[in-house]
Amino acid sequence: MNTLMTVKRPKNAKGFTLIELMIAIAIVGVLAAIAVPAFSNYLARARIAEAINYAQSCKTGYMEFYATSGTLPTSNDDANCPTISTDNVQSVSITSGSGAANAPAIRVRLVDAAPLPNEIRDHVIVIQPLDPDNNQISDGERIGNWRCSLTTDDGSTADNEVREFVPAICRNSVATS
Repeated sequence: MNTLMTVKRPKNAKGFTLIELMIAIAIVGVLAAIAVPAFSNYLARARIAEAINYAQSCKTGYMEFYATSGTLPTSNDDANCPTISTDNVQSVSITSGSGAANAPAIRVRLVDAAPLPNEIRDHVIVIQPLDPDNNQISDGERIGNWRCSLTTDDGSTADNEVREFVPAICRNSVATS
């Protein structure tokens, strides 16, 4: 005789056992713990990409004004750059002065509120025209490249932990036009 006990389910018993349900819930919990932070980072990067796209739309007008007049644009009107304000973008402006905070560039000021993460709020994305040697451009020089960077309000470079939110092209790099 076999002395092993077997548990027999009633004929009409259906469904999962308690341990099976607990295992399934644990797996879902682990997946959620991994997915939620990754999705939050992805969402923040998408919001920054939106801001950069607004600056890119001004880039065409910027280059057209420079090509026809021989001088750098000094205002949004010169560069045919619309006044833009969204949930992520406070403003887009053209600067034409000197120094880090006012060098010739297209500047996108990010909002200082949700939905942007706290770390990147009130920063500025700077799209700056450069000469072919990657130096700051001045009137009469050919635009050879563009630099995209993320700065603070005073023009200093943003911290590394903040720069993770911007695309790789905007981590103080130089891109060809």
